[in-house]
Amino acid sequence: MTASTARKDGHWDQIGFLLCWLLVFLIPWGDMLLLPVRVQFSRAFTLIAAAAWIPLLWKRRILRPHEPAHFWMLLFVLWVGLTVIQTAEPERGLRRVLSFGQLLLDAWIIHQSVRTAERYHKLLTAWVLGCCVCLGGVLYNFLLDVRQGDSRVSAPGFDPNDLAVTLVLGIPAAWQLSMRERSRGWLFLLYIPLAVAGAFLTASRGAAVTLAVVLLLPLSTLWRNTAKAFVGIAALGGLIVYGVSSFSEDVAFRRLSTIGDQVSARDLNGRIDIWRKGYAAFLQHPIMGVGAGGFENAIGATRGTGMAAHNTVLGVAVEHGIVGLLFFLGVVVSLARRAGKGDSYERRTWIILLTAWAIAAMSLSWENREMTWLLWGLCAAKPQPVRFRMPQIVIWRSDATTQATA
Repeated sequence: MTASTARKDGHWDQIGFLLCWLLVFLIPWGDMLLLPVRVQFSRAFTLIAAAAWIPLLWKRRILRPHEPAHFWMLLFVLWVGLTVIQTAEPERGLRRVLSFGQLLLDAWIIHQSVRTAERYHKLLTAWVLGCCVCLGGVLYNFLLDVRQGDSRVSAPGFDPNDLAVTLVLGIPAAWQLSMRERSRGWLFLLYIPLAVAGAFLTASRGAAVTLAVVLLLPLSTLWRNTAKAFVGIAALGGLIVYGVSSFSEDVAFRRLSTIGDQVSARDLNGRIDIWRKGYAAFLQHPIMGVGAGGFENAIGATRGTGMAAHNTVLGVAVEHGIVGLLFFLGVVVSLARRAGKGDSYERRTWIILLTAWAIAAMSLSWENREMTWLLWGLCAAKPQPVRFRMPQIVIWRSDATTQATA
């Protein structure tokens, strides 16, 4: 391989990573940027990134080996495509299949892009910056006094619950970057109190529980017993209190205070009734489910009401049956095993992140959400602390390449 050819390949590689970086940046605020057909621009951008990555990998002639989680993702998406044949909503089912195929592409592109720890942390930075755009949307609606039911503030195009969880899940990434970026760490720390304030403005009860989990990560650094750690966490706590108190009159604390009442009343804002109907529908079609996109019809809801399961596991079980649920849980278990690898701090970060996502998914239909697959893609792609070169799979080798390497 000549020097000019190597430079060209390097340029292609940089372009491919830039597209992946932009993809990760777009995903958190995808609901704010919709195309005329009411499709998130971030989903359409996946096709642009894939169109660049396919010829790039052909020129590079090597693939980064996939993790077990990727095979479970593929099995799940293939099964979703199979269940569409029996759905009562064929048009919606086809859209759901195409959506899952696009999400699988997201995870694949991220995995092929991350070949070094430096690139991995750059993608984490893109994730946090994308969450900052969400904060800008919250500020925009707050200043214009645009509110939803119960005086909840959200960003344009966002459901308050989805927005709040998106902001909260960005906190562990911001904390990890603040620990590694010594010179710019305070910028990432600043995101945390702003994200907490933004989450409180949405008055999302599920996000409040998720927030309690992700804040365990900063507290877990106290074992170091260093003055810097204590001062940093104390300053962070002060900023969080200040941020929440500054918007105390605008936060729907009445709604947040009903968490205990909702649980004791077994209502959860109507979710319990939806779950009962969903469970009954699952018992009627336990193997293959009712088909992709068929949850609304299965529980007898009026067509077009947008009735969701409000529970990721139940939604998967109803639409794709026990087989689809096993494939879905296979992804989660594989990622949990991978999260347990790496240095102690990396392990804590990803264990807390996946736990927080699982808690949020118990009250949200996030199996088809880009943030879920972004989280999965980054967890599967995170580099492991090994001493040897990352293995690669040779796709094909030309005669010229063989002679050059010889």
